[in-house]
Formats: sequence, structure tokens, C-alpha cells
Amino acid sequence: MKPDTIRIGIILVAIFFASCAGSWAHSPQARELCGTIQDINIKKHALTIRSSERDAPVKLVWTCDTEFIRNRQFTESTSLKTGLRICVYYHSPFFGKPFATKVVWV
Repeated sequence: MKPDTIRIGIILVAIFFASCAGSWAHSPQARELCGTIQDINIKKHALTIRSSERDAPVKLVWTCDTEFIRNRQFTESTSLKTGLRICVYYHSPFFGKPFATKVVWV
């Protein structure tokens, strides 16, 4: 191959890699959903929320990193009760269940 052809190939490859945008398995910003707890399973770390914004209830799980905030203070997940009005911040990954990062209620 000629040196000019190699240089052009290297430049094209460099342009290709420089133009590639990063991809995420889930959105970097959490979505917000406010509603009422319809069902909760403390052992499985799962809750179902009924919201006026959605036709069907939304099922979420939480992890050990999920924050539970009641009256502007951190609390435990055991404080959650059925019928409680909450706002949840969550992510929906491509694979797996949607998971809550923060659960807030007053």
C-alpha cells in the first residue's frame, strides 16, 4: 500500500472513533413518578405504584443504594405502607426491572 492510502485510512478511522457518541444502558437522569403505593413486598424489595399519569400500575424494585426520605429525613424501607402517597425517582434499564433510586414522602 502507498503511504498516502495508509494516512487517509488512519484519518478516516480517527474521524469515525471521534464521532461516536457514548451510549448508556439507562438514561443518566432519573424519571419521576408520583402516586400511591398499591402493593409492597419488603422481602423482595419491590413495590407497585398506581399513578394518575399512567394507565397501568408501575412495578419497581429497589437496591441497597436507594434512598428513602420521609419529612426531609432519611428513613428505612420498612416505613413504607400500602396507600401511602409517594414520589419515586427511577431508572429503566434496557435489561432488567426498573429500579428506584429515591423514594420521597411526607
